[in-house]
Amino acid sequence: MDSEYTAFEPRNLNNTRSDQANGATPFGVLSSHRVPAHLARRFHQICLGISAEILGPENLSPIEYAVLAAIADHAGLDQGGVAASLGIDTSSTSQMVERLAQRGLVERSIDPSDRRARLLQPTEAGALLRLRLRPELRAAQRRIMAALSEQEQATLIDLLVRVLETNDAYARPGNGRRKPQSKVAPVGKRRADRPSTQP
Repeated sequence: MDSEYTAFEPRNLNNTRSDQANGATPFGVLSSHRVPAHLARRFHQICLGISAEILGPENLSPIEYAVLAAIADHAGLDQGGVAASLGIDTSSTSQMVERLAQRGLVERSIDPSDRRARLLQPTEAGALLRLRLRPELRAAQRRIMAALSEQEQATLIDLLVRVLETNDAYARPGNGRRKPQSKVAPVGKRRADRPSTQP
């Protein structure tokens, strides 16, 4: 191969110290890690890191930008619709909408057909910010996929969409998170606190 190391073999260990100093991992993807869950997590890290380079200076997280973009693309959606379109929970969506509204990027109005709901649309500032960032973020997407040919990129996207749609039942907000556990007193303490049954 043309590369000095294959994608699934260790790099030259002489470079390990300099790699770690630069924040890089000294190894590529190990063959034992070539499984969907691990690769998806690593790919997600890459996508977030590259997007954050653009969005960080704007004090936006990637998911906050996604919320702003969804509102800009579908003005008039309520918070539940935005949450459903992005696959995130309504509580998190509400918090992000609140932050975007406080920054003057999103405005809310009462839904005439359901006064409990709030319809969302971008402000002029929000729409302009989205338009300004969009070219850079599209370039970032191309940068992420630069290792692949155009045909390979299209194939990868098609395959990812097929996997996501096939497993849609698992794509629920919060799925996989550890459920909160009630605090349980240590066994010794429970015994000490237990009322005595002896006279």
